[in-house]
Amino acid sequence: MSTDPHRPRHDSRTSEGLTSVDKDWAELRTLLLAPEQTQLDELRDRLDNRAVQPRDISHVLPEAFAMRGERDQQLSSVLTPYVENGFVAAVRKSPRAIVDAIAPIMGPAIRQAIARALQSMTESFNHSLDESLSLRGLQWRLEAWRTGRPFAEVVLLHRLQYRVDQVFLIHRETGLLLHHVAAEKVVVQDQQVLSGMLTAIQQYVRESFGAAQDQTLNQFQVGDWTVWIEQGSQAYLACVIRGTPPANLREEVHDVLDRIHAEYAEALGEFDGDPAPFQGLHSHLEDCVQAQYESPQPPSALKLWILGGAVLLAALWWAWTSYQAHARWSHLLTQLKAEPGLVVTNERSRWGDYRLEGLRDPLAKDPLELIREAGIDPSTVTTLWAPFYALDPPLIVTRAHSVLQPPRTVQLHLDGGTLVATGSAPIEWAKETRRMATLLPGITQYRDEDLLTVSISDLLTRINRTVIHFTPGSASIDPSEQLELNAVAVMVRDLAQAVSQSGQRVRLEILGSTDETGSIALNVQLSKQRAEAVLAVLRSEHLGLVPTITIRNADQRIVTLHASIEPLDQEPAIVRP
Repeated sequence: MSTDPHRPRHDSRTSEGLTSVDKDWAELRTLLLAPEQTQLDELRDRLDNRAVQPRDISHVLPEAFAMRGERDQQLSSVLTPYVENGFVAAVRKSPRAIVDAIAPIMGPAIRQAIARALQSMTESFNHSLDESLSLRGLQWRLEAWRTGRPFAEVVLLHRLQYRVDQVFLIHRETGLLLHHVAAEKVVVQDQQVLSGMLTAIQQYVRESFGAAQDQTLNQFQVGDWTVWIEQGSQAYLACVIRGTPPANLREEVHDVLDRIHAEYAEALGEFDGDPAPFQGLHSHLEDCVQAQYESPQPPSALKLWILGGAVLLAALWWAWTSYQAHARWSHLLTQLKAEPGLVVTNERSRWGDYRLEGLRDPLAKDPLELIREAGIDPSTVTTLWAPFYALDPPLIVTRAHSVLQPPRTVQLHLDGGTLVATGSAPIEWAKETRRMATLLPGITQYRDEDLLTVSISDLLTRINRTVIHFTPGSASIDPSEQLELNAVAVMVRDLAQAVSQSGQRVRLEILGSTDETGSIALNVQLSKQRAEAVLAVLRSEHLGLVPTITIRNADQRIVTLHASIEPLDQEPAIVRP
């Protein structure tokens, strides 16, 4: 086997030698560059793994916010929408937590506002009450009516000594408004414009009079208002005052301004146009908002006596009218409870408004009549009565008379639950009453053993058979005939009562006659006298009838009666031939 001397030899030993060299170089490179390689691997891992970045940023985020906030307000502008949305979401999710968080702040503020409102209302009411009965108060009422302002406001304005309506804290260098406070019910137009005008006025005064920068305008008058200006090193206070303020008020304002410069010195020195850092000045400026009123005149004794007398008379009148109304109402209730057929189940009396509820029998007395008798206006009483049948004895008897309609000769009375009829009545009425009496409420039995019943036909027959005899030439009734005539009178009365139930009446004709002895004229006169004698006896019995007298010649010394029944619409006549 031949070999080429120029061909390189790649035996195993040579390969192993190269491999070992590479390993050596790799080991040497690792020893020399290991730290840098580790750092490069970490950097590559941070670039490839995003989860690492927020953790790294969290270490420098607070410092980054602080550094950016000092440079400008762009960070605030960017974060404001997200903070607002987060706050709204938190409120919707857990409103109770927000309430608990702001309760320590809002509670005292609300209580303070309510206390101030009540104090102002009480003060206004007291001032109005003090002047309501005086001559000056009447003049002020006229002024309130003329100007259209409330009377309390007019009273306060007239009794006002001074009041600080508005307080402005203005930056001295820029003339911008830092904070503003106004008294209650003071109309504020535009605080920014007013603060700028104050600064312009001071600048104009200095330039007009050639004054130095440290010489400023301290006070000026505008109508009813006085404007005080208290200067400070970096800001000044402008107070709008109504009335005449005392001298010590300026010292108080100056003290407030000194406290503001001491507490907000840094904020005043770094002011860049944003008044937000000065919101905490509200309580300081409120110390300057003061008011003072003149002390009310002590009321005179005469005014107190007049007022006390008026109140006493009003109280006495009210008590007397209330007592009378209560007495009338009590009397009415007593009358209603004692009245048969009325049962009061509910009653109410409230300041002249009355209400009655109960039960009423149809035959009972009208409650409105009782209300009028008690002196109460029926229009003020609301009544509600349910119908029922009362079992009071007077009402049971009244109901029996109404339904049964007994003749006047019949007397009805109640014995327990038994209706008893006495007297005399037609037999027809007696039969009908026996059938209907026990159907009436409250009547369990009916008795008429003592009731005399008569028949109309029998009475007519007996009356028409009556003959009264006279002695010759006499018109006097014989005593023996008087008994017969009295019996006839009773029958006529019974007949009249019986037929009255059917809408009819009795017609009775008296016929007088004589014999042929004597002259005709004498006989006619004697017949008339005999008939009139009988008529006198019948009238003495109060029959309520108008008999007819008829005279005839019958050759007899008698008087006869003729009874008949006629309708009520037929006029009775007295015939005297």
